[in-house]
Amino acid sequence: MQLQPACGIWYYSASPGIDPPVNQDPAATEFNICPNAGIRRPGWPWLMAGLVVVGLGIAVRLALLGFWLVLPFTIVELGMVYYLVDLVRRRGSYIEKIRIDGEKVSVSRLEPGKDRASRFPLYWVRVDLRPPTHRWYPHRLLLGASGRWVEVGSCLTDPERHSLADAVRHEIRRFRTSARPEDA
Repeated sequence: MQLQPACGIWYYSASPGIDPPVNQDPAATEFNICPNAGIRRPGWPWLMAGLVVVGLGIAVRLALLGFWLVLPFTIVELGMVYYLVDLVRRRGSYIEKIRIDGEKVSVSRLEPGKDRASRFPLYWVRVDLRPPTHRWYPHRLLLGASGRWVEVGSCLTDPERHSLADAVRHEIRRFRTSARPEDA
């Protein structure tokens, strides 16, 4: 298990044999999971500007040579590319946080405009790695208690899900055993 800093936030990645950093807060453990989106916030306007300049430059040149029908199709094509790039950027801009402390396990999904959060008592929460319904589907990692389940790590690969499930189970076990009897 390895925690990697990126943009000031610790992201979880599953690399076997590597322990978490020693400066980890002993009062709480937090796993932050985000998709590996290739287009981050500062870079995507530059990508679109480059595509528009090149695409319109070629289309205008061809229109001046008499192939005027290329220009409207290029504009429609650039609109579709903009829409798809924006869709990929929006779908990849969420963070799932799993926070484990002495009393509860909190699962938050932070998305622009629609944040969701669930809390489960530490002593009742279960980590369930459900097998796939078909062999080419990935496993599903669920956290829950009392019939309420939340899926986490849907952007991870299957080995990363297994590693995250083991790490979360380990941390829950650590907090359960470190609690005093009067807290239970």
